[in-house]
Amino acid sequence: MQASVPSYYDILQVARDAPADDVRAAYRRLAQRYHPDKSPDNSHAPRVMANLNKAYEVLSDPAQREEHDQWIARHAARKSARTGLKTRMSRPAPLPDLQQRATRWPWYLLFATISCAVAAVGTVAFKSALPVPQGATLVSQDTQSSSTGLVLKRTLSLQASSR
Repeated sequence: MQASVPSYYDILQVARDAPADDVRAAYRRLAQRYHPDKSPDNSHAPRVMANLNKAYEVLSDPAQREEHDQWIARHAARKSARTGLKTRMSRPAPLPDLQQRATRWPWYLLFATISCAVAAVGTVAFKSALPVPQGATLVSQDTQSSSTGLVLKRTLSLQASSR
């Protein structure tokens, strides 16, 4: 019964070629189930009942039923034409779910930042814990510009004293 185009037949859960007696029986069965007076706790009952009434109104009148059948045929033809266009034209693949990835990437960034910070602190701690070789001295070298007198570069290096 369920087709690609939702219709009044689907609302009443009958076949497209169902006789009027079957349509009436289906309407009564569903009206008994979804009537707002019979199920006051169901908040969707008034809307469902309105849909059932409209579907029965259309399918019980032969002229309206014929018009509805034509509408279904036109809608199905339009949909098949659009589907044909989709198969002829290639579309790019859909993007991955960026919402899900966007909520997770800061954790990776935080982990990488902490890892780099731990590595830097560990390197400084390791180098400062190493003893200075006996006889080595720290030498400071300043390079000054002759025209401006500014210090351009300052380096510290260990030089072993020659004995």
